[in-house]
Amino acid sequence: MQTPLHAQQYIWPTEASPYLSSTFGETRSAHFHAGLDIKTWGREGYRVFASRKGKVHRILITERGYGKALYLKHEDGTYTVYAHLQRFNEKIQAYADSIRLHTYTAEIDLRVDSLNFEFAPRDVIGYSGSSGIGPPHLHFEIRDTMQHPVNALTSNLSVPDDIPPIFKSIIVEPLTKNSRVEGTPYSKYRKAEKTEDGTYNFGTFSITDEVGMAVNVHDRANKVRNSYAVYELYLVHRSDTLFYEQIKSYNYEDAHEMFLNRIAPFGANKRGHQRLYDKEGSNNPFLLTAHPTAKISLADSTETYTIIARDYFGNTAKAHISFIPLPRQNVTKSTLSKPPSEWYWNENWASPDLNSTIDLENPGIGFPWKRGQRILFSEDTTLYTLARIIPDTLSKVTTPDHRLKAVFFGNEFHDTLSVAVSHNINKDGIQLSIQAGNVVSRSSYLLEFYVGDFLKTNAPHHLYHRSKDGKLSFLNSKLVGGTIHAMPSTLGEFVVLSDSIPPSVRDFRIQKTNYGKWLGIAQVTDPLSGIDSKTAKFYINGKRGIAEFDYEEELLIYYLPDFSPQNSNTATLIISDKAGNRTTSSMSFQFPASASY
Repeated sequence: MQTPLHAQQYIWPTEASPYLSSTFGETRSAHFHAGLDIKTWGREGYRVFASRKGKVHRILITERGYGKALYLKHEDGTYTVYAHLQRFNEKIQAYADSIRLHTYTAEIDLRVDSLNFEFAPRDVIGYSGSSGIGPPHLHFEIRDTMQHPVNALTSNLSVPDDIPPIFKSIIVEPLTKNSRVEGTPYSKYRKAEKTEDGTYNFGTFSITDEVGMAVNVHDRANKVRNSYAVYELYLVHRSDTLFYEQIKSYNYEDAHEMFLNRIAPFGANKRGHQRLYDKEGSNNPFLLTAHPTAKISLADSTETYTIIARDYFGNTAKAHISFIPLPRQNVTKSTLSKPPSEWYWNENWASPDLNSTIDLENPGIGFPWKRGQRILFSEDTTLYTLARIIPDTLSKVTTPDHRLKAVFFGNEFHDTLSVAVSHNINKDGIQLSIQAGNVVSRSSYLLEFYVGDFLKTNAPHHLYHRSKDGKLSFLNSKLVGGTIHAMPSTLGEFVVLSDSIPPSVRDFRIQKTNYGKWLGIAQVTDPLSGIDSKTAKFYINGKRGIAEFDYEEELLIYYLPDFSPQNSNTATLIISDKAGNRTTSSMSFQFPASASY
């Protein structure tokens, strides 16, 4: 039987600092944060210790994500994880290097229990860094015997904290096609006001029909300015607890629940607000209580609700919000004056004009096309194919001209919803749209578009996702027989573009690290398609090294354990972008003294 976490004795895993930059359960781009981030004050190279007696279970080196990471398994079957390391200790680093040098592969993922790399508490296992994603820090996790991450603050580990949480803002969202918030069919955002008694107030919202709330509240700790996740969150009405969640542990299989539990204000992208009701189709891993009346529907009187936030150390904050009923308004027909990317979306209804709604479950909406598909015409005559996507059911959505097809395999979404599919070809190129609001796909779907003879050049063409801020992201796609094929993992807006420009290589230099290793470094950039680091080959003085790519700094790094520069050196770098354009860059140079990296 596994010993309770609070009964185990862990030591603080680094000498860098006793302070945190992030805590367990915070919102990340595609998951809940699984550990504690320990501050290293923007510097690298602090010693990282085994927090408990154990042996190395896994050695991981990845370009993104955790970067260089170690997983220790302990005698009771639990694990600790140490990520974003600069390097491992000498013995582990030598082993990892020997494996990578067989094929000059930068990334590895090894299970090494049989090698018996054993450590006692406070033995040095590595050094803090910034590999993977983010600035310098140490990411530390505790996992149970099933490899499920557990909030490390529920162990004996602690930080100084006597500061209560801080409420920042609230979202009130309509939940039915007849719902209105302040008279509108889309969600409303409002900042909190702190009152003289130390509580917070969100004021009063007028509502029609059923609405839900999502709150942005964060914690603070002594002597640092970072914002953290709270540990407990309650919604209380009178004496009844309608909603209660505790940020204690979760299963990695539920990591995608973040997209249902955390939302952004309408028109924004950052999912910083936690829902205070149980979203249909959700399996919130932190949820302990969810009463149906957490979805608020008023009869004929004003009601006030209290939101309580508490950190792990018992510091507590309260916020109040009131609702006043607003009678249903006369329903007006919605106009399709905006593109679907600007609609307010719900799984079963949408507001195209932000004034009234359309019922996406209504089989009579628009004009019939294929089975389960309807056609809508916008005011500018743009044609949209609207289709219901049902979980565990294969769905094929096709535009009437048969140019665009989207195939959903049944496991992309948590619940039944509608998508709007369209395309546009003009002098600016080819634009594709697969829209369902801020819904996030759990897996890839198939997208095909017949370009025909529209492409006038022989340059390679690929599909790119275009974010709301206009940023383009390359998608692995192929043009076969006049049709472009891709497997996107996200909905949204897409464009077809050509890219015949290879990556640029500049600012080559050799530097000595602060731990005595020599590295070759070059700046490699490709603004449209991005660098394909797996194609990289890096030679110095005729010897091939491991080519490590720092994608945040756009640096390609030559690493060879015994490398030392000569007075006269030659370097050759071969690198391709994701569209297949290749650059070969060679240079000769005399070696001067240089700064540490």
